[in-house]
Amino acid sequence: MNILIVSAHPAQVHGFRFVREELLKHGHQVFWATTDKDIAINLLKQFGIAYFLILKAPKNFISRVWYMLRNICRLIPYLRRHKIDLVVDRYEPFITVASWLNRTPHICLADTEHAAIKCKLFIQMCQAALYPTCFYEKVTDDMLYFPGNIELHYLHPKRFTPTPVWDLLGVEPNTRFAIVRFVKWDAWHDTHLIGGFSLDQKRELIARLQKHMRVFISSELELPADLEPYRIQIPIERMHDVQAAAALFVGESATMASESVCLGTPAIYIDEVGRGYTDEEAREGLLWMFRPVPNSSALKPGEPSWISGGVEECIAKAEEIADAKFDVASYAKRHQAWLSTKIDCTAFLTWFIENYPQSVEKTKKADKEFWEKFR
Repeated sequence: MNILIVSAHPAQVHGFRFVREELLKHGHQVFWATTDKDIAINLLKQFGIAYFLILKAPKNFISRVWYMLRNICRLIPYLRRHKIDLVVDRYEPFITVASWLNRTPHICLADTEHAAIKCKLFIQMCQAALYPTCFYEKVTDDMLYFPGNIELHYLHPKRFTPTPVWDLLGVEPNTRFAIVRFVKWDAWHDTHLIGGFSLDQKRELIARLQKHMRVFISSELELPADLEPYRIQIPIERMHDVQAAAALFVGESATMASESVCLGTPAIYIDEVGRGYTDEEAREGLLWMFRPVPNSSALKPGEPSWISGGVEECIAKAEEIADAKFDVASYAKRHQAWLSTKIDCTAFLTWFIENYPQSVEKTKKADKEFWEKFR
């Protein structure tokens, strides 16, 4: 087959690259289209993946509609020129419409509930939509589930083995350190959300963590002069090695929090809305979730039991885990128990693509024995 993979975010480059490798091994031709978001282009170059550049979504609604139309007009000729048999992506509206107009089968993956609800109309145009079993919203009547999450497509033990990072970070072997992640809060699905830490709260978080361990900051934003020395300086493709070696992750990124959990690193995540996968990880005692409640640490009535508090509690929990008394062995047992319930998601997605459309019905009827072949 001629297969097109579309990525609109750097994490999606990681998410699909092993699937691409498997498909190439099996004799398929795999094409790649991408937006120029953050480090996506740099990652594709690092992995030696040729790509077709599509337009990145602007912020305002009218410009976004224009961008969508332009991308559709760019993609339809591309699909025809390369005789694409199947498209795989993370439910981008423009590729959904382009595929539908061109009558090209389209498989999408979704794991962010509030984003998927916004894209409900477009997801209904896909031939198959795949969701992790922890996904809690009903988007369509024919949802297909798999026992995993998006991050396990590239961080499952069968797909990723960490490489030591001590020399890279300039620290002694086995130095305890934390990764702290700050984001821009400018993604379209972040519209109208409160955000994460204020600048004063960021300073307090770093000050309290550094009493116990080294701190490295990964930030999409400019940092004030006093925090800039903490900014991590590593090759972009080595971040997962760093996350695997960290003693703690604290941040505003659901993806990086879940990546850390997949790698066996305790994670703290702060956001106004959760995700099915972070909720699951919190219930399993692998991640601690907090809300950025303005001017108060009090929670809204009816918050789920796995929401541990507001910003004050978030910073306190980070310092608690940073303390050397944290029970690492107990955490490792919980992590292994959780991981044993998950599949090699890359193996499953590769199978699903290669066996489409028969794979749709087989996945609907999947039982325990079916999933065992992907573990």
